[in-house]
Amino acid sequence: MLGGTIELESEPGKGSCFTVVLPETYHAEAISHEPIPSVQALPAAPVPSETPIAYSKPERPTSHVQDDRDHINAGDKVLLVVEDDESFARIMYDLARELDFRCLLAHQADEALILAQQYLPHAVLLDIGLPDHSGLTVLDRLKQDARTRHIPVHIVSGTDQMQTALSLGAVGYLLKPVKREELMHTLQQLETRLVQGMRRVLLVEDDKVQQASMTKLLQTGEVGAVAVGTAAECLDLLKDQTFDCMVLDLSLPDASGFSLLETLSNEDAYSFPPVIVYTGRDLSAKEEEQLRRYSRSIIIKGAKSPERLLDEVTLFLHQVVADLPAEHQRMLKKARNRDTILEDRHILVVEDDIRNVYAVTSIFEPRGASIQIARNGLEALLALEKSRNDTNTRNIDLVLMDVMMPEMDGITATREIRKDKHWEDLPIIMLTAKAMKGDQERCLAAGANDYMAKPLDVEKLLSLVRVWMPR
Repeated sequence: MLGGTIELESEPGKGSCFTVVLPETYHAEAISHEPIPSVQALPAAPVPSETPIAYSKPERPTSHVQDDRDHINAGDKVLLVVEDDESFARIMYDLARELDFRCLLAHQADEALILAQQYLPHAVLLDIGLPDHSGLTVLDRLKQDARTRHIPVHIVSGTDQMQTALSLGAVGYLLKPVKREELMHTLQQLETRLVQGMRRVLLVEDDKVQQASMTKLLQTGEVGAVAVGTAAECLDLLKDQTFDCMVLDLSLPDASGFSLLETLSNEDAYSFPPVIVYTGRDLSAKEEEQLRRYSRSIIIKGAKSPERLLDEVTLFLHQVVADLPAEHQRMLKKARNRDTILEDRHILVVEDDIRNVYAVTSIFEPRGASIQIARNGLEALLALEKSRNDTNTRNIDLVLMDVMMPEMDGITATREIRKDKHWEDLPIIMLTAKAMKGDQERCLAAGANDYMAKPLDVEKLLSLVRVWMPR
């Protein structure tokens, strides 16, 4: 090659190393047009796509932190700790080893997802404030993947986003700073889950036909269902017994579901399992807000509700999808394809590139979301104003905001939106063409909830939108 030499060193399991020696001076006539001697080449790098949004899978991290990943044997208890503070990560590592866990350490979100898919740990301790992506997107993607959705994830974070984390499927939440005893108790709870046998669901439903169908739907070899028809019967059971999950109808003959939840919340005499509200009532905004204080999920009964119920219960019980009956797996696949968080939601896409508009629309519309387009920041402000003032226009639930646009850029538009108290809680995710140093800080300082660089990874974008979509 230009009169130089090629050296190749290969070692099984570590790949190949090429050494190429080139002359200091280039002479065109020195180029040989003869075929290069046989050398086994690496696969050709993929040609960059012209489509602005692309599917991508992060490569395996090259950094090798000191953990137990090279010493894991069959039968070991494996814990994945996702924490970018190395000192705190080491504290959790030492505690895990005290309880005989093999421990994996990840300092970034992408690395955590790769380790989770590769090692399928028995439990995860997850920070939210990670350098590359929010830990909430890690939680969402773990729970969207049939291979990993059964893994219990406990959040340990310096920011309080407990309700979002619990609604996405986290088993618990610790707010930093935390004491050593709190971390040890959390690890012991996760260890208890590993040896737990039969899981139990309490069904609070007065309709006998509904009771029978729900019991048939949820009961398997690993899950037992107990059904009661009144609030009094429910309280009697929860005095002496514990359940892994409770499915609650709001219309009971002796009390409302609201008052039952308040009793369980205020009185220590009763165990209070995670609650899925399963009701035929149309809820007002005030009623839904009240229920969100107690319930991780609200399902309105209807044609699609059995799949949703099964999906939520298996998520709360951390059941392995592959171990479920074939009919249950089919129903779960149907439920996951619908993406209920996005159904009937209204997303404002602020983007001047028609290719990106088309790509984003093709992602979210098949999942049930409605897309409205604004070509710059000024149009976005007008769209929000119309949404607020026009009774015939649907409210906007979330904004995907490009940064570089004509007339008014995304940073300026976001600052203007945040000046209006009506939109102070409106989720805004900013999209920029290049991951320039300081971009994330500028976007967050302007008032954005999150940030993502193009070309966009579809699964990451979906996770970001699911995380920030109002519930």
